[in-house]
This record gives sequence, structure tokens and C-alpha cells, in this order.
Amino acid sequence: GVSGDPDGGETMWSAAWIFFVAALAVVEPFASPFAWPSRRAKAAKASPALRSTAAELSEASPPQTMSQCIAQATSAIEAALGDGTRLMEVEFPPLPADQLEAADTSAYDVAKANTALAVSLSRNLASSSSGGRRVAILLPDTAELDRAIEDYGTDEPAAGISFHALRKSFVVADSASEMLLAMVGRGKSTIKAVPEADVYVCLTFSAQELPDLETLCELEDFAKPLVMFNLKLDTQRGDLGLPAFPSKDLQWRFLSRVKPVYYLRTRQYSLSIPQPPFVVNYQGAIFRQYPGAFQSLLDTGSKYRPVATDAQRPALGTFKQTLTNALQLEGDTKTKQFARTGFKAVTWWEEDKDNNEQFNDWRL
Repeated sequence: GVSGDPDGGETMWSAAWIFFVAALAVVEPFASPFAWPSRRAKAAKASPALRSTAAELSEASPPQTMSQCIAQATSAIEAALGDGTRLMEVEFPPLPADQLEAADTSAYDVAKANTALAVSLSRNLASSSSGGRRVAILLPDTAELDRAIEDYGTDEPAAGISFHALRKSFVVADSASEMLLAMVGRGKSTIKAVPEADVYVCLTFSAQELPDLETLCELEDFAKPLVMFNLKLDTQRGDLGLPAFPSKDLQWRFLSRVKPVYYLRTRQYSLSIPQPPFVVNYQGAIFRQYPGAFQSLLDTGSKYRPVATDAQRPALGTFKQTLTNALQLEGDTKTKQFARTGFKAVTWWEEDKDNNEQFNDWRL
């Protein structure tokens, strides 16, 4: 059968991506942005038929450097804005896999890397060539805001860019009840928009804090652009409906409106076959730069090759099966048929068996 993360979990970027993200001025190219060196010797190959099909497609290529990643994300946002999109998702791994998996890498380290990347992206959005927008980088609360200001020494890290907390601190509350709500992190009255901002870039929001973004969009009548930056929405969707988390209805009414304009998630799987080597390890990625399609990419050992494209985001089971079908396995047809038979997983938000979904932007 085919195995992998049960909820479609991810494997992050290559250890070859070794430069620190805050030093965006120094960019080192590398052969593949998705390499897993420990598994490279067993990487699978795409079948010839699928290679010829993929060669005819003219989609964007995955980024080879961090600066290219930020440039592609900027281009995707600009294209989406031009098409009238207001709620957007940008998702890609912020650190190398070895650094993310290291025991001494903290949540603060990841947040700091994401902040550096968001500032770089915001510079592009605020540049004169983009119309000189005013970008508000939103943090969930004053604790996160204070940490960002401490790191940068200012609440304005660049021209046209400013840090803000979405929830007001209890020390600036307008009433005793608002102060109490601010202290416990509850109540819509403590959520304040940034009137002078032209676009929001939102960082480090947890699943419990996603309803705050919905409230902000309601305050702005869903008219002001908002970018959910590296919030791992696919992972956070899986927490909805659990105790102490928002209900699944948040996906149906709000998160379903969020369009993935720049999306890069890597995954790795293992495949069992009835003959040596019995287990084949393989990996792939889903990549999308709006307005392009979603590409399913298979690691061929030296680079990633597109093996399929979809107008809609492929479900976990579909993506896994696409990669499995693209494997070039030695042996007879019976062996290949056995190898390609496995459990096909689909998440509740992908399936939507009761037709609760109010919007389909998250799929497009």
C-alpha cells in the first residue's frame, strides 16, 4: 500500500537551502529547492508518457532561490489583485528541513524567519512600481507585536510598512468590559482595523485566532486585500471542530473564501511492493503560482518534474495517487498494479460530503 502523513502532512524544504532567510540580500542558488539528501538515492522517476505530457505544459517553474520565491509570491498576489481577489493565501516553507527539525529550533525562530520573509514581500507590495501601497503586517496580539518591534527596533521596518497587533491590549481598552475581554483574548470589540492600510499581511495566527481574521474582514466589508502568510491553513483546518478550537463551520463560511495564490507544499511517502526492495521511498510537491494551475511534481533524483496539472487544488489522495502512478517501477504489470493499490485518504474539508461549503475559492 501507499503510506504517508495521515492528514497530508508535509516535509519541508531541502537542507540544501542553507542561507538564513533574514539575509535576503545574499542569495545562493541550488540544484533543487526540494531535495531530501537522505532519501535521494531512492528517488523515483517519472514514466515516459507522463514526462511527454508534462513537457507540453507552460506553467511557472518552482523557485530556485529565496529571492525568486518572494518574487513569484509577489507576482501571484499582484495578478490576483488584478482579478479582484481580496482574500489570499501564500504558503511555503520558511526554513530548511534540517533547521526546522532541529531540537533547538523554537517556534520563535520560525516566527522570526516568517517575519523577515513577510517584510521582504511587503517591500515589494509597497514599492512605487506597485503603486506605493501602505502595508500593515498584522500580528495576533500585543505580545507578538512587541517581539517584532524588539527585533527590528521600530514598528516601521521599511517605508510604507508598519507592524500592528490585531487585538488591542487591555491597557488601551476603552471600557472595563473591553479590558476584561482583551485580557482573556475574547470579544470582537478588541479587534481593530488599520484604516490607513491598503493591504494586510497576516503572520503567526493560530487556529484559535483565525476567527479574528474573519472579524477583521467583516470590519473591512471584505473589501481590503488580506494575505494569510505561511499560516499552514491545511494543518489548521485539521484542528477545526476539536475541543477548544473553532468549529468546522469556520472552513465552510470563511476559509473557503481564501484563494491559494502562491502555494508550495512538499510531501514524502513510502510504497510497499511484493519483491525487492519491498519498500520504495518517493517524494513530491504541489506547486502553484497564480494564475497558473496546481502542479504535481515528482522528485526524479536530480530535479522535480511536473507529472500532472490541475485547475483545482488536488486532494491529498489524488496527489498521492498521481505520484504513485508516475513511478517507474521494474517488474511485471502485476507488481505495478499491487504497488498502486492503497488507502486513498481525503480530509473532511476536501470531501464536503454534506455540501456545507459556501465558497470554492480555496480550491481554485
